[in-house]
Amino acid sequence: MLVDTGASILCLPAQLIERLGLGFVREVQTETATGPATARIFGDVRLTVEGRSATFECLELPGGEAILLGVIPLETLGLELDLRNQRFILLPDYGPETYISAL
Repeated sequence: MLVDTGASILCLPAQLIERLGLGFVREVQTETATGPATARIFGDVRLTVEGRSATFECLELPGGEAILLGVIPLETLGLELDLRNQRFILLPDYGPETYISAL
């Protein structure tokens, strides 16, 4: 899995989506490194990272084998990047410094 702060959502290779049997949700217009494109969104991916889990939609990557973890899943799971040590920092999910807000 590659953490891609330029990606907004979870992106999975088409082959993995097929293997997991994920359901098609809709087509969307997206911006890629090579310009605008049409992509397919699939649903109900249960993702667990560092012991935290949530369900997400994912964007299909037609080629390649990399899984891209975008900023929305990172924020939802309360994960911050420690670039120097190449690891995640779990943000507190309780108490006065919780990452969870309803403002």
